[in-house]
Amino acid sequence: MLKSELIKEYLLPVCIVAQEGCTDAQTLLAYHTDQSYFGGEEGCSIAAGGWILFDFGMEYSGGVRLIVNNCAGEKNGILRVRFGESASEACSELGEKGSTNDHSIRDAVLTVAWVSSLEYGNTGYRFIRIDNPWDRAISLRQVFGVYVHCGAQLRGSFRCSDERLNSIWKVGARSVYLNMQDYLYDGIKRDRVVWIGDMHPAASSVQRLFGAHPVVPKSLDHVRDHTPPDCWMNDIPTYTCWWLKLQRDWYRYTGDREYLARQTEYVRAVLPLLLSCVNEDGTDNVSFRFIDWPSSDDPAAQAEGVRALFKLALESAAQILRIAGGAQDGERIAACERGAAAIAAAPPVRSQNKQAAALSVFAGLADAVQVNESLLSREPTRGVSTFLGYYLLRARGDAGDVRGALDLIRTYWGGMLDLGATTFWEDFDLAWAKGALPIDVLPERGAYDVHGDNGNYCYRGFRHSLCHGWASGPVPFLSEYVLGVRIAREGCRELTVSPCLGDLAWAEGVFPTPYGDVSVRHERRGGTISTHVDAPQQIHVTVEKRK
Repeated sequence: MLKSELIKEYLLPVCIVAQEGCTDAQTLLAYHTDQSYFGGEEGCSIAAGGWILFDFGMEYSGGVRLIVNNCAGEKNGILRVRFGESASEACSELGEKGSTNDHSIRDAVLTVAWVSSLEYGNTGYRFIRIDNPWDRAISLRQVFGVYVHCGAQLRGSFRCSDERLNSIWKVGARSVYLNMQDYLYDGIKRDRVVWIGDMHPAASSVQRLFGAHPVVPKSLDHVRDHTPPDCWMNDIPTYTCWWLKLQRDWYRYTGDREYLARQTEYVRAVLPLLLSCVNEDGTDNVSFRFIDWPSSDDPAAQAEGVRALFKLALESAAQILRIAGGAQDGERIAACERGAAAIAAAPPVRSQNKQAAALSVFAGLADAVQVNESLLSREPTRGVSTFLGYYLLRARGDAGDVRGALDLIRTYWGGMLDLGATTFWEDFDLAWAKGALPIDVLPERGAYDVHGDNGNYCYRGFRHSLCHGWASGPVPFLSEYVLGVRIAREGCRELTVSPCLGDLAWAEGVFPTPYGDVSVRHERRGGTISTHVDAPQQIHVTVEKRK
């Protein structure tokens, strides 16, 4: 028997966005009962053809619970339920502007019983629309949003002198948290599966927010166990590269050698496939060069990004086998090191794609200062993607341009908040915001809709997810580059704290470790930064002073 470890809570809507053909709809905003019953007040009556659009105030993962009193004297009636991450999505028809039931059913006609309590759905939503397509009125006593989540304790934190950054950090944390379901999902509305290549920024956030949460290794193992080593994870070559990098980073954070040792058999088995893609001269022969959707039409960006990810993968594989492998792994380690060195020695591949350039910096194939000056700092919000935006922020931080990275966070990620977002989106272009209404407002028919009229590739229109954990890049960036907390030894036994406040007057936060939480506070005092660190006695902390 399987037992869910997820928590279920019930929410009342915070407001009614719109309604037609309803009486006493406002009664549904207050709690009356969690159980139907005979007699008493009937609640809200929805006439034939009537409907109500509820706003629950924030994005949630889960479904809806309907307390039905009366079906006009019949035992059963019919209601249509539509979930939406925006008000307009909840009012869309299937197929309209990409509206879909992919991966989770968000639009369905239900049979409801009189004097009943019915739960339905498991998707991502903020808005729920209930229609009565029946030929008779139906009475609802209560409508609850069902909130399903893992219940993890938030250990990490970040606060600073800029409230906009504080708000962005909280939204980033919520974006990741909602996707921590049975596994670390890609998105809670669409693609409720583990895409291993999309996990690295989300897993980086999990470490900084919740510590060594088991959802990360569970997800890593799930994809490993369902991918033969002569095949690519999720059918994408670079996603196997990301799995290797994730394993190396997870060990660096947890110090769990036993878990890492369980990966060595698969690492050995996957190496022939990985090494077969790297030629002796450091070029590659990868057939499917994918780094992210926005770069899909840019062969130079794909080539640059793939080269960086294969170097990271080979280095990670060598490190894993050196740490947890055996005497028989000497030649495998050497082969990985030769491949990584060949990539580094090959003529560089350079594109004008910011995400690919940031991956080159991440892999040590490009100089951060040069990349920042020539590309990243120019028209800084142009060509940014929410997925690989984390590595763009890192590259700017490595270049010493934390101020520029903070401005990018305020403008780009903050641009989603200005549109009413309570979680960060699968993708975003700041140009979308021009003339746009917030997502909690229903545009007039034919008017511009920031959700339904944007998106590209596989995420057009309402298919576009408005809650993706990969978009949480500001969370680990603010912890690692502003608070300056970095792991200096496996298992967090040694940390360095090297703050860079940019234009902030102060910043403080908590970094969770396997030994307990490390609290940090920095204050600007004249031309210097005063730092206070409180850490468990098992951890050695080195503070590096910066102006």
